[in-house]
Amino acid sequence: MRKIPFLVLVFFVLLLACQPSGEEQVRQTLDQRGEAFKKKDLSLYLSCISEDYQDRTGNRDQLQKRMEAYFKDFDRIEFDAWDRSIQIEGETATVTQQFHLEVAKGEKSNRYSGKEAFLLRKEGKRWKIVKGL
Repeated sequence: MRKIPFLVLVFFVLLLACQPSGEEQVRQTLDQRGEAFKKKDLSLYLSCISEDYQDRTGNRDQLQKRMEAYFKDFDRIEFDAWDRSIQIEGETATVTQQFHLEVAKGEKSNRYSGKEAFLLRKEGKRWKIVKGL
């Protein structure tokens, strides 16, 4: 009879061990954002962005309009990020990363490189970007 509670406990420990860490969940959100750039997939991109998004250029609706225009205007978007630093404090995370962004329309292309920073917040089971820093 004692084996059943022990097996239940082992099951829950194993279940928790299979859950990705907060840092891995943040990475997944940022990787999904990068994939959305490459696919020019607006709904995938917006799934990474909080409804409460706000930065110096505007709110989520304004970001959505900008991204719609970018995805429509450019034939190709390439995005790579590396050297990512993630600091998690409770339900918020601050991320900095290096990036390359290349956009092309016809034969013309432009490449941008730099460092970007974000504030993310855990919303339900997912981490979402609430602010570009």
